[in-house]
Amino acid sequence: MMKKMMRLSVFMTALLLALMLPFSNAQAATLKDGTYSVNYTVLKAEGNAVSMANDYWLKPAKVIAKNGKLTVQMTIKNSSWVTEFKVPENGGYVDTTVLSTNKKANTRIVQFQAQSLSKPIKSKIHVTVKSADYDHDYTIQLKFDESSIKSLSSNSSNETAGAAENHQSSKESTKKSDSSTHTKQEENPQTGDTNQTGWLLVLALCSGGFLARKWIIKH
Repeated sequence: MMKKMMRLSVFMTALLLALMLPFSNAQAATLKDGTYSVNYTVLKAEGNAVSMANDYWLKPAKVIAKNGKLTVQMTIKNSSWVTEFKVPENGGYVDTTVLSTNKKANTRIVQFQAQSLSKPIKSKIHVTVKSADYDHDYTIQLKFDESSIKSLSSNSSNETAGAAENHQSSKESTKKSDSSTHTKQEENPQTGDTNQTGWLLVLALCSGGFLARKWIIKH
């Protein structure tokens, strides 16, 4: 009897994981229309080693989701050194769009379209440091942490990162005052399908219970 119960426990666990994994992946990959922040890491061309360029790409990035399309906005410091920043498009690489430049701070804000945040985005950069006689091309990967996604708004898809930077101080105070009321909403901003996931979990448990009962009767 004990062996049967152990086998049943393993069976139920495996069944639950198999049923829930696809739903969790789909939830992470889908964003409702709105504006979000997301953390990311700049990696070397291959593998998971962090690139030196990671220090020059400020975090978090801003993501604007609209009609199933994602627009990613990033701020680069030591902007004068990064003379090129290209991302994949139509089988090749294209320059990112410069939204604003702050010459005094030596930063610039760029944006590009992304198909998904679930896989690293290979990009190409060119770094030139004239004072050090340094001039090189690099391939990097932009790896996003989907678990860090937080909702910034649900109706400001047309807001640019340049405007966000100019009004940063006022937004920071607004975020502080609103943090207590929006904490629960920010925990699962990706889909708004929490209830659906809950029902799927219940369905999975019921199905597993039914199969387990049949298994016990047979054995």
